[in-house]
Amino acid sequence: MAKKTQMVIGTWGIRSSFHSLIGLLLTVLIIAAVYLTQDRGRPSEDRTCGGDSLSHCNLFSGKWVFDNQTYPLYKENQCTFMSDQLACGRFGRKDLSYQNWRWQPHQCNLPRFNATALLERLKSKRLMFVGDSLNRGQWVSMVCLLDSWIPPKLKSMSSNGSLITFKAIEYNASIEFYWAPLLVESNSDDPVTHRLPERIVRVKAIEKHARHWTDADILIFDSYLWWRRPKMNVLWGSFESPDDAIYKDVEMLRVYEMALRTWSDWLEVHVNRTKTQLFFVSMSPTHERGKDWGGGANCYAETEPVSREGYWGSDSDPKMMRVVETVLDELKTRGVNVQMLNITQLSEYRKEGHPSIYRKQWDSLTEEQISDPSSYADCIHWCLPGVPDVWNEFLYAYIVHNKQIRCSFMMQRWNRKKTHFPLLVVLLLVFIVFTVLYNESNIQRIQENPDHVHHHQEASDRYVKPNRLNPGQEVLDRFSKCNSTRDYSGRRIAWVDRPAVNSQRRVASQTCDVFSGKWVFDNTSHPLYNESECPYMSDQLACHKHGRSDLGYQYWRWQPHNCNLKRWSVTEMWEKLRGKRLMFVGDSLNRGQWISMLCLLQSVIPANKRTITPNAPLTIFRAEEYNATVEFLWAPLLVESNSDDPVNHRSDERIIRPDSILKHASQWEHADILVFNTYLWWRQGPVKLLWSTEENGVCEELDGLGAMEMAMGAWADWVASKVDPLKKRVFFVTMSPTHLWSREWERGSEGNCYNEKTPIDLEGYWGSGSDLPTMSMLEKVLSRLGSKVSVLNITQLSEYRKDGHPSIYRKFWETLRPEQLSNPASYSDCIHWCLPGVPDVWNELLFHFL
Repeated sequence: MAKKTQMVIGTWGIRSSFHSLIGLLLTVLIIAAVYLTQDRGRPSEDRTCGGDSLSHCNLFSGKWVFDNQTYPLYKENQCTFMSDQLACGRFGRKDLSYQNWRWQPHQCNLPRFNATALLERLKSKRLMFVGDSLNRGQWVSMVCLLDSWIPPKLKSMSSNGSLITFKAIEYNASIEFYWAPLLVESNSDDPVTHRLPERIVRVKAIEKHARHWTDADILIFDSYLWWRRPKMNVLWGSFESPDDAIYKDVEMLRVYEMALRTWSDWLEVHVNRTKTQLFFVSMSPTHERGKDWGGGANCYAETEPVSREGYWGSDSDPKMMRVVETVLDELKTRGVNVQMLNITQLSEYRKEGHPSIYRKQWDSLTEEQISDPSSYADCIHWCLPGVPDVWNEFLYAYIVHNKQIRCSFMMQRWNRKKTHFPLLVVLLLVFIVFTVLYNESNIQRIQENPDHVHHHQEASDRYVKPNRLNPGQEVLDRFSKCNSTRDYSGRRIAWVDRPAVNSQRRVASQTCDVFSGKWVFDNTSHPLYNESECPYMSDQLACHKHGRSDLGYQYWRWQPHNCNLKRWSVTEMWEKLRGKRLMFVGDSLNRGQWISMLCLLQSVIPANKRTITPNAPLTIFRAEEYNATVEFLWAPLLVESNSDDPVNHRSDERIIRPDSILKHASQWEHADILVFNTYLWWRQGPVKLLWSTEENGVCEELDGLGAMEMAMGAWADWVASKVDPLKKRVFFVTMSPTHLWSREWERGSEGNCYNEKTPIDLEGYWGSGSDLPTMSMLEKVLSRLGSKVSVLNITQLSEYRKDGHPSIYRKFWETLRPEQLSNPASYSDCIHWCLPGVPDVWNELLFHFL
């Protein structure tokens, strides 16, 4: 009887648990089906989108309609700022029908341009076009669209190098154009003299241009025309030092992608995502091959648009468009939305819209050219009024009617969702049939094999009952294996699942960002050790030993905002390290953190049970009782370099092998816990790249950031292929800030960290010693590695500690000159950190996560 009862209970257990699963799935499907069939689930045009037909429209899909009633939107001769390059009527063009074509989207009407509405939206804002002469043409078009609506005394035009600014004084608004035809630095950056036989670009250099864009509210970029050649000459170095530069011909598409990624990295770091609207104008087509549409030599004498729908000329490069789309899609995943103005297809039809021969010619025409007008016809730029006005109508729609356009994507998603309903019905029927068959087979199996129930019951007995008294804690416990520490950009870094003894302790760390907090003066519990009692203290970091009398820097404790940092425990840390190798890999800052760790750990190990054995670049501290080592490997650039000697590493030039990491990796690959850093050594000018170990190896020069990105790529490849997160913990320490300019925290001051005695009390302070483009690059590299690497984000918290550096209180390896001695600030070390001090907190953070 008991066995029968047990069988019934087991049967019910199986059926009940499976029914619960199926019930849940069926419930989800039924709710989804009901949602999709109800009218109230559909966004109402009247309620959500204002009833405008724009709400379900692809603006870029349509046709050109002749309309001489409402077009052109302005008169060529009435635009004060018309360009001679685009004023086709002024230079003799008689057929003006190119001005009367209106773009008609298939499913809606493009909003009528309203200058007043746009000016109201631009009040106290900067609208800036950045790019080449085609983008300048769009800027001229925008100025002409607004010009007649502004009284002469309330508008102005000014030029400053590459930047031209039109101001609407009454609205405190500016419409600007910045000449940067390749977006990154190039030898074509002069806005007047830029036609050179050879095109040279610095694909990693954009700051020269970008500093002019930083504060703009609306940015419209383009870059295409100047890339049209098989190869580009890439400069590794600077235009100011051409004799020291390295030039290399690279396939155009690759260089184009590199330049766009430099541009996208700049946007990600510098753009205010809540304030700035970003647009990228797709390639403007040329009409230089009449055979593409069955015409003459080119656009010369053309008077009508191409009538064939879907026409695509041979001068528009789909591969370049795909590169742009890829870069913009990646930006969107990183939280930066750049709206593509897809003007290519619609402009392809307009073969008659170019100036042809009707424009100012900057160079005198030859007799041969005059005898064959098509030979000098401009089939690249566009007459005004004309095609660029429509591009600006799109821009106007996105700026002024942005809400309705967003609604259009909601409507499109709704229409796509409706098509899924038949599939949901089929899935529903499949689940019903599967449920019946499964349960019948289970009942039959249990009747044939009652022992199965016994095993099932044993399994149920091992099941831990949920915490009914505290369901919130139950949920936290369930997810306690996920760590919520953040990296420096706020992105979550997934940590490997690890068992913990105390779930409450695990939960506490998850609900807190330990890198966000403040420094608290605490002379009760800090410092965690005495400088004079650490036998492994470095003379470079022993500030008190070398004369520093104010010891306040030792008493500051890091206090996270929403929790307490786990209290340092020497014995607990040694238990974590039992039978393991903890290795720090990097430069002198990482060596400082390693020394801090030794000083924190050594006090509980008897002198006869600990040893330290320097072995060239690798130094090993061993604790016999725990069979554990704490090691430091000197590898300041992670990859092989001419600075790999731990003593003699200061050379006039820095040379790396960017693809070679195995020499160092062979020493760290068997460590159980790895703590990496690299930053400082990339900040000291250009880096030479050696592509062979032979004496005649190829050597080229690259800026520090570009070279660091290549080296980090090699390191990341090693981590991705060699690290098993279940067996090895890998940490990356973000950049340690420097404090070289006191004017950054005290206006008007001209010193550095010398004589500083207290931290900076300005929350969120960020100095120039921490490089944002470098952090952005590191974020991209580290985010690709996921849970294989955890980030110790020490940058922001260390920024506050201007008082924590050795300054003049350390051993200097070279004799100081009289002029240095007379000016102590001139030789202050504002890079490294005194011990006890800031690196102890970095190790507390490491302990917290171990």
